[in-house]
Amino acid sequence: MAKRYFLPSEDEGTIPMLARRWIHGERPVPPFPKTVQIQTMSGCNARCQFCPNGHTTNRLSMGSMSEDLFRKIVNEVVKHPVRRISPYLMNEPLADSRLPDLIHYITERKGRETSTSISTNATYLTSDMGQRLIESGLDSLMISFHGIRKETYETSMGNLDWETHLNQVNEFIELQRRKKAKKPAVTVTMVHTATLDQELGEIRDYWNSRGVVVRIHTLENRSHAWVDGKAINVKPMKPYTNCDRLMGQAYLLWNGDVVLCCVDWERTTILGNVTNQSVESVWRGEAYTAYRRNYLAGNIGGTLCEGCKVQDEGDFKFKPSWSMQGLIKGELYPYKPLPPPSTMQTKKKSLPVRVG
Repeated sequence: MAKRYFLPSEDEGTIPMLARRWIHGERPVPPFPKTVQIQTMSGCNARCQFCPNGHTTNRLSMGSMSEDLFRKIVNEVVKHPVRRISPYLMNEPLADSRLPDLIHYITERKGRETSTSISTNATYLTSDMGQRLIESGLDSLMISFHGIRKETYETSMGNLDWETHLNQVNEFIELQRRKKAKKPAVTVTMVHTATLDQELGEIRDYWNSRGVVVRIHTLENRSHAWVDGKAINVKPMKPYTNCDRLMGQAYLLWNGDVVLCCVDWERTTILGNVTNQSVESVWRGEAYTAYRRNYLAGNIGGTLCEGCKVQDEGDFKFKPSWSMQGLIKGELYPYKPLPPPSTMQTKKKSLPVRVG
């Protein structure tokens, strides 16, 4: 088990903590999460081949977060130096018609150091929704679009229609350009599966030609046997032992329950409830602390973390490049792999990936 964090004790002095940080490359678990994800409405209309959503929904209670609870959460979170507030979690966020207004509520109260982002499959990205998202002040819009060919997309995303949603994404890009809106920053994202592996070059060229960054996420089994059974990995799957979600990110369901992480689809580990507790009290509570202590000690037997696997590679991205030098070289849209991880970094970084 990778030990990149430690649980600071009240009697631990400054010098020992600095030694852990600078000599051993470990960091203390922060007193408040750096990222907070909020599920304003449960459920997702897609049935993606790499996601257990469709195999868990019928067994779970579903609903929408009350606006009073949402405001309570946001009012607390914005008092802390969080890096990101994301009003989505294991759902299709734009299915909640209130979302632009909820994002605007965050925008009006957060500090400059805090960004907002959502990830959507774009099925509800109508012209009206797009206009409202631009006006909401949303910082980052990640569009989950798996493949660029019709057959690849519809195999990857199950019941979604390729042509309809491709048009909606392109219409939003054009709307943003017409309005000369700098935000939200648009990124097209997908999971690196065997289904789309052979068309990464086409994906790069299509979206980069529109000035859009493409981010390819490595496949995770989301600690679910159903994903394992799909056998869609490109490279071997390995235990996910370098995860920082438990240490820096909080995940809040529509009913106030705080779950272990963003792959706890079946809500196996409830660490508290922010309806009658603060986010901070749950984050620093005994349930969270005990789980972190066991995780750092490698005692994950019988937990969600035990079954979590990730494809043996890192995320990578394709970035548009409009340089004259690139044009001369015939590499107008070269991709830029993310650097390999450092023991001094707190976030999991990606490994370099060579494509075709």
